Amino acid sequence: MLSEKYQQLRKEGLPDLHNNELLRACKDDSELLAELLQENKDFIFSIIAYYKGNVELLKDRFNVSEEELLQHAYIGFITALKDFDFNRGVRFTTFVYRPIIWEINQFLYNDSKLVRLSRSAVDLVKRMEKVENELGHFPRPEELAKILNVSVERIEEVLRFATDLTYIDSLDSFEPEDFTLSYEKGVTDKVYVESLLEGADLDEFELKVAELIMEGNNNSQIADKLCVYPMTINRAIDRIRNKMNSNFDEKRVSKYENEIVLIAEEMEELGCVLPIDDIKDLLDVCGYDISSYTPRILYYIRQKAMKRIEGSLEESVQ
Repeated sequence: MLSEKYQQLRKEGLPDLHNNELLRACKDDSELLAELLQENKDFIFSIIAYYKGNVELLKDRFNVSEEELLQHAYIGFITALKDFDFNRGVRFTTFVYRPIIWEINQFLYNDSKLVRLSRSAVDLVKRMEKVENELGHFPRPEELAKILNVSVERIEEVLRFATDLTYIDSLDSFEPEDFTLSYEKGVTDKVYVESLLEGADLDEFELKVAELIMEGNNNSQIADKLCVYPMTINRAIDRIRNKMNSNFDEKRVSKYENEIVLIAEEMEELGCVLPIDDIKDLLDVCGYDISSYTPRILYYIRQKAMKRIEGSLEESVQ
């Protein structure tokens, strides 16, 4: 049974995780927080299911229990609550999914790496890292297999669990610790969506479609209300998504902007792509706390720096 304090903080018609007064209170009251977690367990499982797939399949695949998944999701939830800024104008439900999924990934894949990587696989990972530093980028499995004289299947098998390694060209849309949702992921927070709509240059029809989406209508319902074919709505949504994504990319500034500028300038001056180790050394010399940069973040910084000077590097090669 819920405590009297919890019931008093609840507001009729307002979900618990949209109730900022309740969320603020949970920051300072561990018992209240425990009630909040228990009451919203289904919501947390829905996040896991949406981003990681069927929970039962996850349990079988990774040999974990439902309770273990939930406990790690709780860690992400608590981290999100601790860091959440109530003055940003976005809902907590928009913010919380990323920390939860990060914790779940750490639990599933780091644990899998410890359990499943044999000594030979660990040696292979080290050889992969050496190749990456020599080339200045992480090659695709086919190229890596030829360089290391192993099968593509073996490379792909090890890459599934060696989560510190990642394809450099897979980081185009990666933004470390950027707790936002893209439009197509189903964001329902009006403040956030409207901020993306501003300046997206939508025409009158597209604006009507966007408004109906935010009201919770599906494509068929929107088509009925606007008296058009569903295919027309599908095409309109594609146009809206492209315009909003473009608007978002133009407005977004990376939290690693200073590092990206520094590395871009160095690579442009040298006329080559810097290996990860050299990037780490350069950041260290320039006074950055390199202990805070994971390999994934360093890959991200290098990728963004490469994009900044792409034209210059191409000219130097020709």
